[in-house]
Amino acid sequence: MIKISTSPLSDLLTAKIAVILQDGPVVNCPSLVNTEAGTAIAKAIAASSFGGAAGEILPIPAPVATDLDMLIVIGTGGAQTPLDYRKAGAAIALLPQVLKAGEIALFAPDNALDVLRGMALRAYSFDLYRAAQPVLKSVAICGADLDITALSALEADVSSIHFARDLINEPANVLSPLEMAARIARAGEAVGITVEILDEGHLNALGCGLHLGVGQGSDNPPCMVVMHLGPGEKPPVALVGKGISFDTGGIHLKDVHGMWEMKGDMAGAATAAATMIALAKTGYKGDAVAVLGLAENMISGNATRPGDILTSYSGQTVEVRDPDCEGRLVLADCLSYAQRALGAKTVIDIATLTYAVQIGLGTRYAGLYGNAPELRDSVIRAAGQASEKIWPMPIDDEFHAELKSDFADMVNWPGVKYGNASIASAFLENFIDEGTDWAHIDIAGPSYVGAGTAFSPPGGSGVIIETLIGLLRDLA
Repeated sequence: MIKISTSPLSDLLTAKIAVILQDGPVVNCPSLVNTEAGTAIAKAIAASSFGGAAGEILPIPAPVATDLDMLIVIGTGGAQTPLDYRKAGAAIALLPQVLKAGEIALFAPDNALDVLRGMALRAYSFDLYRAAQPVLKSVAICGADLDITALSALEADVSSIHFARDLINEPANVLSPLEMAARIARAGEAVGITVEILDEGHLNALGCGLHLGVGQGSDNPPCMVVMHLGPGEKPPVALVGKGISFDTGGIHLKDVHGMWEMKGDMAGAATAAATMIALAKTGYKGDAVAVLGLAENMISGNATRPGDILTSYSGQTVEVRDPDCEGRLVLADCLSYAQRALGAKTVIDIATLTYAVQIGLGTRYAGLYGNAPELRDSVIRAAGQASEKIWPMPIDDEFHAELKSDFADMVNWPGVKYGNASIASAFLENFIDEGTDWAHIDIAGPSYVGAGTAFSPPGGSGVIIETLIGLLRDLA
């Protein structure tokens, strides 16, 4: 997480590298107007083709009458939304001159927080197993009057997103279910969250047969992490996260191409945990819980077979047609636990659940399902405020009908070619009790980005965390 500080406007010209954001070719920084340095910079701009368009970059080496090694002018012409300014910030964080220096002074009086958020999100690199890569480490905001509370919230949000990325990017030989649970517990307890880890024996005593069935093929035992935040005065809002530390597909073995990305099949649990940590850092006043279902889906003589029948925490039975549809099994027990053991009446689950959602929505949109229009609209509104992409998708009786089994209460997959993202959501809805408002967010597309995005290098993205933070603050 970059270090952010504020400085007088006069400090802008004493840094190694200064960055100015402006929407046209005329220098608009007060400390440069009617000065020798400003005149020289204006001449450099005039001699170039710089017009101030969004994303346009003009480096000016060692401007006269300054101590700067370089001044970089970034165009923001046409920028109208917070996302535009975030993109400008992210672009700054990737400039070679900025990466080399590691620190900058920035003049961005308008929308400075949005610019900073973009910078902070992009200034991330996972370097535990390679030489450290250059990243922007510190930013001094010159001349902007920043709201300290808003700045603290930004730092809490982004540091929590980086925490989630760290978990997603860890290889599965390091991040077993129990290791992930331990890291989440340490991070959560450090900010005042009460954390329980329910081990394999506890899950067996509870009757979480679906969760146990997924993990029984692995030498790394499954567990459930329960996080509690708030005074406990009313039914909590529950976040439920899928946490498959590695997914081979089980006996329904996945294709080798891209299987390495299955270390990220725990992104839903990382997302839920990071959201709770961010809320705790900013003095969340509501009641919230997170239930994280952690397991590893492996092949062995003990692995669940196609045709096996498992009994859930809710008492419903499931015929396992496809061991590679394991995430919904773990989520089902966690959803029931959140409602019946913790008393949640509003539940949002987050999961890298289906490839099918990517067929309809691509790799940048999350799919949104659920049973409560008001909650759905709240999620969409929070996503809009966070500049994250989400799209509502259907569940109805036709999808439920596909789940019929001749031997159990339902199958986990009906063997059909189409509609599988909605069918998976219909499966989850079978574990939502009457009177519970529920939303399911399928992040299979945007959670792990092989080529990176404007705000994330390749790997775990931390998508939807900002949406959930805003949502829970609104619901508190």
